[in-house]
Parts: sequence; C-alpha cells; structure tokens
Amino acid sequence: MDKADRNFVQGLARGLAVIESFDREHPEMTLSQVARRIGESPASTRRMLMTLRALGYVGADRDRFFPLPRMLRLGHAYLSALPLATVVQPRLTELTRELDESSSLAVLDGTDIVIVARATARRLTEDYMVLGYRLPAHATSVGKVLLASPAQAGALDAMLSEPLQPMTRHTIAEPQKFRAELARIARQGWALNDQETREGIRSIAVRATRSMQATRTAGETGVTLRMPTPRTSSSPRTRPSTTPSPPGCWTSCRRRRCGARSFAR
Repeated sequence: MDKADRNFVQGLARGLAVIESFDREHPEMTLSQVARRIGESPASTRRMLMTLRALGYVGADRDRFFPLPRMLRLGHAYLSALPLATVVQPRLTELTRELDESSSLAVLDGTDIVIVARATARRLTEDYMVLGYRLPAHATSVGKVLLASPAQAGALDAMLSEPLQPMTRHTIAEPQKFRAELARIARQGWALNDQETREGIRSIAVRATRSMQATRTAGETGVTLRMPTPRTSSSPRTRPSTTPSPPGCWTSCRRRRCGARSFAR
C-alpha cells in the first residue's frame, strides 16, 4: 500500500517502527538513538515511546528505553496462527536428535528469512539462532531455495535492485552469479550454504510442503539443516565443478514427514 493512501495510518506505522528498532544489537536505546534509527524527530519519537510505555510494551530507566515482555504478544499472535510450525516442530526435534545437527523452519519476509521453528543439537553450547531470528535471505540456504521459486520473481527483482551485502568472504553478492545460483537451485530442488552466513557453518535447505491454510498464513517456508563443515584452507573457497549429491539426512526427514520435499524426482 502507498503511504499516501487515505487508509494508511502514519501514526501506527511509526509506532511499529519504534518496536522494530530494538534488536540484538540495540537492546536498549536513548530517545535520540531511537529517533535516528526510525528517521523521525525526537519530539515525535518521544510521544511514541511514551505511548508504548503507557501500554506496557516499552520500559524506561532514566534516559534509556528497552522492550518489555508484552512485545512477545505480537510475535506469539503470528506463531499461534501458523499451524505448519506446530506440526513441524516435533519432526525437527526427531531429525536433530538422530543426526545431532540443528534444524529449522523459516519463512521469507521481504529480503530476510525469519526462524519460526527450531531444534538445536545438544552438542552445541551456544546457538545464535532463536525463534524470530532474522537473516538476509541471499546469504542463507533456506532463503535461496525460497527465492528460487518462480512465485518470488518480483521479490528477487526488488532485492537485486540494491547491492547485496556479503556476510562472509563466501557470500554470493554479484547479481548475475546470484541469479545463476538460484537457477541451479530451482533445477535440483535444494540449496547448499557453504559458509555464506558465518565462517565454519554449512547448511542445506528445501522448500516445505504445506496446506493452503498454512500458505495463506506463512507464505513461502523452508526447512534447513546444519551440516558438518570440512576442514578448509585459508584461501577463498572455490566451488566444485560438479553439484554435490544431497545428503541422506533428507531421507530421514521425509520418513518423519517433517514437510520437506524429497530430492527424488
């Protein structure tokens, strides 16, 4: 919807921008910091923060503001209306227990992917991905497998209208190469992420099958599985000349009906 549309409520949009301005890198901020992040004047930002504080969404300690647990209601409203995440969660848990590798269900949201279900391998002492965690779609296996869908052609064009920001030295950030990678993914039906999100982390992803109800609620979703990373040299990665065969772990995933499409054609 165009912001000039008479049905567009500017005040609501600004209030939501304030809520979204808090994240892992900005767990608490001053009024001026929030104003800079949302591109509003300090006076306007102060009114929004005071309103959110009165409603119980934001707390304050002297000159610093921070989100309160009431914000979780907004995310819970989405997750509770997402039947696919509820169905897939026990399957992800089984898959992770068998393979001792973390697995996730993610949804495409603009140029990002958002984790909506997650099972963490017990051997990991720290997991940087939690429910609601966002990552640039172009630098993730699940983001690429979803962007490879013809239904996302418009979203892909919009994404490539701006420069892709590399997260590591392995991230494919050149538009022509990225489109070629998506074409290959579309043909084979799965995507491999080899240290494009974080050094030392590999993952594989496929699109998830779902009912029409889940499609309306979640949009495009995909299942991703973390994979062991082979020893690598300090030199930049060179891609293999042949496409690697998909691992047998997805056979286990299919057997547990976790929603992942089989690689078999």
